[in-house]
Amino acid sequence: MSSLDRSDFVAKPGPKHAIHFDESRNLEPFRRVMQPIPDRVAGAIARGVTIGEAAYLADPNRLLALDAGGDGLVDGVVRTRDGELIVACLTEMPGVKAHMWDWWFAWHSYASKRYRLWHPEDHIAASIAHDRRHLPRIRDRWVGNTSYVDELVGGELQRLEIRFVPPASAGLDAARVNEIGIAICARVVLRCERLAVGHLIHLVEDTLDGSRMHSRFRLGDAESELPGVGPLVTRLARTAASRRRRLPDQVGLALLYHCAQEMNHLAAILPELYQQFGSE
Repeated sequence: MSSLDRSDFVAKPGPKHAIHFDESRNLEPFRRVMQPIPDRVAGAIARGVTIGEAAYLADPNRLLALDAGGDGLVDGVVRTRDGELIVACLTEMPGVKAHMWDWWFAWHSYASKRYRLWHPEDHIAASIAHDRRHLPRIRDRWVGNTSYVDELVGGELQRLEIRFVPPASAGLDAARVNEIGIAICARVVLRCERLAVGHLIHLVEDTLDGSRMHSRFRLGDAESELPGVGPLVTRLARTAASRRRRLPDQVGLALLYHCAQEMNHLAAILPELYQQFGSE
């Protein structure tokens, strides 16, 4: 879907206070060619956006009921009657365990070269708000922290803040999450517009031979952070008409494609990365 190259854009790895350094080590052995997305995801994209309601909006813990089919979504994009978009993507990851993703989110945001390993075609720049590399518990290094990323989604440049939150803040049962594996949860903000536009959950379920990732994106739950006019902008942005105009179907389909690309790509190299750098 992406016809543009990241070299066409100027990297802006976050605000002035952000932590960013140039990776001096050779990461070329981990740069691999992107592979086609799984056929089932390609089929979901070809089917287009469906109209309905996502069960986990009413109760996010539906996602955790994996033995009962979770929230009923596997791959696809759903448009709610309020105009929001729900994107669901499943990534099978043999040889990858949940703790590797925990480490990855603590490690990659400090250097753009690391971030680009995740998606060599669409990822441009990354930095992080607070240097927490000294904290002994890996999860404390990224939960509550903010990653600033520049990336292409569907050929469109996005300058984002990814504000990581604990699973409980996303409405999930933290104890159940720990039984399953790990949940990466965050609020997504458009940096330049100071507009929070959505939420993400990547639930990583450990399995006998690796893990699988159940990704959910909720787009359209907007909140403006502009001084003075924020409440007005928020009300306008949350109307069904505004959501459909700002978030056409193609946005959801492009995000599904991007997610399938990046998660499958990184899963193929994550065990090697963890083996070499996991002690950092």
